[in-house]
Amino acid sequence: MAKFDTPILPRPVEALPEYADARARRALAERLSDAFGLSAGAATCLANAVVDPSSVRKSIGEPDDPNAERITVPGGHLLGIRTPVWARKVMPDPRNPRTLPARKHPFATDPGAGREDSKFRPLPEPRTPKDVSPVTAELAVEIENRHHLDWACGMAKTYVQANNDWRSSIRAHGVMEAIWLVSTTYQHGDGADPVWAPTSAEGSSRTTAVHDILDVRSADVAYEDADPKFRSHIKRLNEALRAGTLASEHEAMMRCEAVPALVIVAFEPHGNSTTEFPTALKSLVALRHVDPPKPWGEGPENEALADEMLDEFVRRRLISPTEAAYYAGGLTKEEARAAHLSDDPVRRAAAIVGLVTRRDQEIRDAIRAAVTSQSTRKKIVRSLVNDLATALILRGMDDEPARIERARRYLKKGFGQAVHEIAWQPTGRDVDALLTAALAELRKAVEDGAEEAGGTSTIELAVRATVPLITKGALVGDQGTTNSRQPDRRAPAEVIDVMRQTPQGLHQLAQALRDYEAGVAIRMVDEDGRLAVDEENGDKPLNDTYLRCEFPPPGKSKAHRLGDSPADHFHNATQALAKAFEEVEKAFRALQEVEGDDGRPLVEVKGVPLRDCQAWRDLCREMDEEFVVWSRTFQRVNGVKAARSQPEEDDDDDDDDDASYVAE
Repeated sequence: MAKFDTPILPRPVEALPEYADARARRALAERLSDAFGLSAGAATCLANAVVDPSSVRKSIGEPDDPNAERITVPGGHLLGIRTPVWARKVMPDPRNPRTLPARKHPFATDPGAGREDSKFRPLPEPRTPKDVSPVTAELAVEIENRHHLDWACGMAKTYVQANNDWRSSIRAHGVMEAIWLVSTTYQHGDGADPVWAPTSAEGSSRTTAVHDILDVRSADVAYEDADPKFRSHIKRLNEALRAGTLASEHEAMMRCEAVPALVIVAFEPHGNSTTEFPTALKSLVALRHVDPPKPWGEGPENEALADEMLDEFVRRRLISPTEAAYYAGGLTKEEARAAHLSDDPVRRAAAIVGLVTRRDQEIRDAIRAAVTSQSTRKKIVRSLVNDLATALILRGMDDEPARIERARRYLKKGFGQAVHEIAWQPTGRDVDALLTAALAELRKAVEDGAEEAGGTSTIELAVRATVPLITKGALVGDQGTTNSRQPDRRAPAEVIDVMRQTPQGLHQLAQALRDYEAGVAIRMVDEDGRLAVDEENGDKPLNDTYLRCEFPPPGKSKAHRLGDSPADHFHNATQALAKAFEEVEKAFRALQEVEGDDGRPLVEVKGVPLRDCQAWRDLCREMDEEFVVWSRTFQRVNGVKAARSQPEEDDDDDDDDDASYVAE
C-alpha cells in the first residue's frame, strides 16, 4: 500500500458497501414523507444519499411515532437522523457563510459588469419553499440558471480552499465529524425544472475538500444521476483493496466516499413560537460556530446576523421585502431608483444607520430576536448594532477585500453615542440644505448655552460624512503606539463628534460629501468653510493627522498656526492657554500621587503652604470670571439672534450666512 508524503498517520481503509437498490431508497423516501412531512422531491434526494436506507427506515420506526434525535434550538427542536451518506450525493453550501464579507453585491457592482467575483448576483438567503409549511425541514434557493449555481459553487470553493483548507487532513483521515444536511430545492429563473440536493448547513468546508479529493464538481450533484457508473466505481475500489493494488489517491477516495452526517428532517416549534425552519436551522449553525476549531470571524458573523436582522424586520413588517433587499445590497442602483430608493451610497448608509438606531421598542426587540436566535449574546449593545450597520453599509462598496476589511475595522467605530441617544431620521436632503440646517442648529445651541449641538441635522450630516471620511482613509481608527503619528487615540466617532460641534467641522463634513460624490480626494476647508490652499494655491488633501489636530477634544489645544495676522496670534494665544491648562492638570495630578513612606499621599499629610494655595485660588477665580464673560461674548456674537441681526445687504454677498459663519 502506498504511503502519503505527509507526517499525518492515515486511517486504515475499509471496503465500501454497495450502493443501495432503488426499492430500498424508495421505501426510505416514503417513510421520510409519511413520518416528517417532507415533499416527494426532498425525501427522494435524502434517501438517495443515505448509504444504508433500509437500516435508517427501520430506525425511524412507525410514521405516527417516528424516532429521531431532538436538538434544542431557540424557538423549538430540530429533529435529525445520524447516518453515513455518500459524499457524491450531497452538496456543500454554495452560499457558505465564510464567504459573506467577500461577496460583491449588485448595489456596488452591476452583475456581469465587473470581475469574475461579480459575474452573477450572490445567491439569496435560503427560504421555505412556497408549497410547504414554514416549519417543514426543507429549503429553497432561487438561482438564475444552472450556470449561476456552478459559478456560486466555484466561488465558494476558491474561498474555502484559500481560507479553511481541510484537504490534507481529510485525505489521511476522511471526515470524522458529521456534516449537517438539509434537503434544498434549487429553483431556476430561466424556466428549467427545479432540482433537489442534500446541502450542508454546517460542514461545507469539509464537503468541499471531499469533493476535490473525489474529483466531483459540487454544482453537478443536483443534476446528475449516474447510479450504474457509481456502482462500478465502488466495485473497482473494493477489488483493488482486496488485491492490495490500491493507489494512494484511491486510498484517499475510499476514506471520503462515505461521510458521517446529521440529516435534519423536521422542526417542532414551541407552542407559542413564531420561529420558522430557516431561522431554526441558522440558529443551530450559529450556535455551533460560537467556539469552532476555526471561527467564522467577526466579518462573517456580523454579515450573517445582519441578514437575520433584516429578515426579522420583514417578518415583523417593520420594512418591506424590497427595502430589505435594498439594505442587504441586493438591488442594483437602477433597481433602487425604480423602487424610489436612493442610489447614493452615503444616503443608503444613513438610511441603514437610521433604521438600526431608531429609538422605538419594536426595532430593538427585532434586533434582539435576530441576534439571540443566532448567538448566545444576551445583551444587545451599541457596538454590536454598529457592527451590523457596518456589515450592510460595506455591501455597497466595490473595492479590494483588504481595503474593505480595513474600512470595516474603522467604520464600526465611526457612529457615536449621539446617533443612538438622540431621536433622528435620515431626510435625504442635498448636502447644501443639510449643511444650512446643521449650522442653524449649532447657532441655536450656542445661543442656548448648550455644551453640545444635539440637533438631528448635525447628526445626519455626521453619519453621512462618516462613510467617505473612513472609506477614503481621511480618518482612521486607533493605529496603536508603534511608529504612529496620530496625535491621539480617539475613536473616529469621537473626532467626528467634535467636528459637528463647530462651524468649520460642519463645513468639513459637507466638503467630504461633495468630494466623495465627485469622485475626488477629500479636501481641507478653512474656518470660513472655503477650500484651504497651500502656498502655490493648490488644494490641500484631508488626512487623519490634520483632523485630529484641528478638532481636538474639548479643552485641548489645536495645531499651532504659522501666520502673522491678528487672527493667527489670537488663535495661538488661545491654544497656548489650553496647553497650559493641560500642563497644570498634569502637575496637579502628579502632586496628588506623591506618596510618603507609609503609602499615603504626602499632600494629605503635609499640605501645601496657605499663601501658595491662596494665590492659586485668586488666579483661578479671576480666570473663571473672565471665562464667563468670554463664553457670553461668544454666544452673543455667534448665536441665532446674532445671525438674524446681520445687515440685510449681507444677503447679496456671494457667501450666505451659513457658509461664512465662523466661531473664533
